[in-house]
Amino acid sequence: MSELPKRLDRLILRLDHMGLRVEQAFADALHAIRNGDVEEARDVQSSDNVIDRQEVEIEKECIRLLALYQPAAIDLRRICFIIKVNNDLERVADLACSIARQTSPLMEHSVELDDFPLLGSLAEMCTETLGRTVRMLSTTDTDTAENIIAGDAELDRAYGLFCRTVFNESKVADESRDGVYALLQIGRAIERIGDLCTNIAEDIVFLSTGEIIRHADIVESVEAE
Repeated sequence: MSELPKRLDRLILRLDHMGLRVEQAFADALHAIRNGDVEEARDVQSSDNVIDRQEVEIEKECIRLLALYQPAAIDLRRICFIIKVNNDLERVADLACSIARQTSPLMEHSVELDDFPLLGSLAEMCTETLGRTVRMLSTTDTDTAENIIAGDAELDRAYGLFCRTVFNESKVADESRDGVYALLQIGRAIERIGDLCTNIAEDIVFLSTGEIIRHADIVESVEAE
């Protein structure tokens, strides 16, 4: 094996480790809001600095490899894959921080998450999706990727139902606007994490096949005109 594939293998491994760290940050953020644990919420935000550094280091290495080797074919696809997934994982970590930041507003305004069970269902769905996404980084399993892409619509529906429940729930009338806003911020962040998992799944398909399937229906309709 030449030097470039070896260095790309090491980068994929670093990406996998970053994914595990991001997955833990999301789990910790959910635990913080469920338990009103302000200290844990601060820890999630502190861990984001480590993830930010990892993201920059991985991107710099990708740029170095592009300059040194001028790769083509599968090696170029692998570098494109690493750069895109690296960015998406960092954004997931940012969203985990956004969730953690809502711990204090929820406590200050006495918002009981048990009154909104659909948030728990949404978080559960996203936790499972993120876990499968992270484990897919080392296996590049296109079957799993396609299942994640297909499941995004279900997560979107769950998010829409949660939002309607928050707006329609009679108990909300007794809450402050800030408390309701915190709930909606959490739901939105979870839904966005699901979208980023779909992006990564689409990149897995690109890595394996060279086919760009993102917005494929729009591209096909434009090409047909």
